[in-house]
Amino acid sequence: MEKIWKLNFYQEDTKLNIDRLLAERGIVTETEREIYLNSDLKYLSDPFLLPGMKKAVKRIKRAVNNNEKILIYGDYDVDGITSTAVLFRFFKKVYNIDLEYYLPDRIKDGYGLNIKSLTKIIKENIDLIITVDCGITAFKEAEYLAEEKVDLIITDHHTPSNQLPKAEAVINHHLVEAENYFASEIAGVGTAYKLTQALNPKKVKEMNKELIPIVALGTVADIAPLKNENRILVKNGLEMIKEDQVLGLKILIEELKLKKQNLSAGQIGFIIAPPLNAAGRIDDAQQALKLLISEDLEEIKNIAQKLIKINKKRQQQEEKIYQEAESKIKNIDLETEKSIILADSNWHSGIIGIVASRLLEKYNLPVILFAVDEEKSTAKGSARSISSLNIYQALEYCQSKVIKFGGHKAAAGLSIEFDKIDCFKNKFKEYLLQNLAEEDFLKNKKIDLNYDVSKLNKDLISTLEQFKPFGVANPAPKFLFQNLKSKKCYQMGKENKHLKIYLENGIEAVAFNLGDQAVQLASGGFDLIAQPEINCWRGKENIQLKVDDYRLTDNPKAALVFEKNNYSFYDYRNSGDKRLNLDKLLSNKVVGKAAVYISHKKEKAHFETKFESHYFFGSSYNFQSDFSHLIFYSLPFSLQQFTEIINNYHLNRENKMIKVIFIFGNSDIKYNSKVIEFLKQQEQAANSKNELDFKGSVRYNKLSRRMDNFIKFKDIAFKNNLFDLIANVSNFKEDKNES
Repeated sequence: MEKIWKLNFYQEDTKLNIDRLLAERGIVTETEREIYLNSDLKYLSDPFLLPGMKKAVKRIKRAVNNNEKILIYGDYDVDGITSTAVLFRFFKKVYNIDLEYYLPDRIKDGYGLNIKSLTKIIKENIDLIITVDCGITAFKEAEYLAEEKVDLIITDHHTPSNQLPKAEAVINHHLVEAENYFASEIAGVGTAYKLTQALNPKKVKEMNKELIPIVALGTVADIAPLKNENRILVKNGLEMIKEDQVLGLKILIEELKLKKQNLSAGQIGFIIAPPLNAAGRIDDAQQALKLLISEDLEEIKNIAQKLIKINKKRQQQEEKIYQEAESKIKNIDLETEKSIILADSNWHSGIIGIVASRLLEKYNLPVILFAVDEEKSTAKGSARSISSLNIYQALEYCQSKVIKFGGHKAAAGLSIEFDKIDCFKNKFKEYLLQNLAEEDFLKNKKIDLNYDVSKLNKDLISTLEQFKPFGVANPAPKFLFQNLKSKKCYQMGKENKHLKIYLENGIEAVAFNLGDQAVQLASGGFDLIAQPEINCWRGKENIQLKVDDYRLTDNPKAALVFEKNNYSFYDYRNSGDKRLNLDKLLSNKVVGKAAVYISHKKEKAHFETKFESHYFFGSSYNFQSDFSHLIFYSLPFSLQQFTEIINNYHLNRENKMIKVIFIFGNSDIKYNSKVIEFLKQQEQAANSKNELDFKGSVRYNKLSRRMDNFIKFKDIAFKNNLFDLIANVSNFKEDKNES
């Protein structure tokens, strides 16, 4: 077991269940459906639901009326840059004020407010500082400003501590106590936009075509979940970009040779945002800010071209760091460590976060990379996390070993004394061992539903377009297509990294970064997780599958999982050599200690000798030990027997998920049928010898019912839809006539 394919719903008919796809995204009621599908700006939440908003508005309006000097203190990443741009453009148009602004230098200043920078700012006679995308843990800095009689308003989206900094107002969505808050996961730029809404909703509405494209850019770049408020902002932002109200964005898109008419959230994240991000990573973030606030065409063109060049330089440095990190990983026992934590004095602190993301994608382990400053004997780190680990909570557990940290569930930043890195590693590993199971480290692919590839059509795919924009928390609907074969497949792209597959039914599939798998996919049957889409090439449209993952029919390294009602059924039925499959599973650390049902005595004896730490049973069993999985190597003889085994196993599992693995195949049907038929023949022979009517025999009739019950159970146990088997187990009533 190397991966988990978790199927959310099994589709029995050929009509696509759109309501089910919406339900998987938490869209259940008619109101939720309307908001999700139409995403009108009128559905944005009231900005005054944010605690501190009234105080912030009152203080800002006083500052404007009194001609006080206001400064926006931003951040060097795209979220911080776009947040600053939103407030700058708003204040300039609504109040005719050119705000002062300050973006810290990633290397010299580090993240967030710092005393050194504030000392310079105060000398400029600033009366009010408004932070964007930072400040929620700036306790010392807030006290310093209070002493210097400079007022502070904090707008931030990062996780707060138990206490808040001393400020005139603190605006942060984490502080909203109302349940189901619609803007509960907005980025820093979303928080800044809420402030403008509160300051002058009428003017903001007039400015939306120049503000919301910038909000969309920052939201996507910060990998904020594309649901609720974020999704509305991004969906509308992608449409409003076409209006060209942000000259800098228009020029950058042109320089990148993109078509603004069909921009996707993915293109923003992977193509448009990186040049802006690169400025703050290895150059000057103010260049990126000027691109978004300037109206000077010549200046903007020069900046756009410069940012693209900076990004290419960043890509070269990124690749160098990535290769060096890979070299270091060779010396790590990843199975034992459960994470990748590396440090180097030659690494750029502005680039390690991108490399950490790439390593996370490849190894599916928490990654923390440190750029070491030898002069100061400190290191700056960037952390990226797997879905089952909240990296912020993990760092909170390790806070005694770090200087400071901050971030989200999936990503965080930290600083540390260089000589404490080893102690930090040990503490971090301690947290992982206490809070995660072996299975949490497997790659987990979520599948919306299964579908027959031959039933795909353009109308269906057009319906799926309504789910855009796709991104974190709102991925493109993923389908399971089973029992496929290719007519041909070949490598394509730079260095043959990608794969083009021609399926037997005429539909094409493209698999990015799977070029080295051509031989495997050409050699036999396979299943795909894929996103159906319309591919336009040279004026022609055709249906194409964008492949997310694959598994071979006879060698399924990925387990297809059906999960419902506290049961997880792992499907390995009819997957080649079942003895070999069990051997692999029991050798895998994910299966800690298994209880294995084997009805064949010789095979049971074979595995008992080879795997002494696991428990093998037949007709009698004792489940007193703490098992990680229940495995059905053999097929039980009835639903009653199957359910009794599970229920008895369940007694010692408290409220834990019951993880059941199926390895049995069609050969088990023949074996069980032969066993029952053999017993019937024996009974028939015994009755004939005693000159009795064997059809009137109680035992013979029980065996006949046993065969009938087995046939019924066999039909359920081999259905493609294992959710039905879970339902049968959950609702099973004992048949008293069952032998």
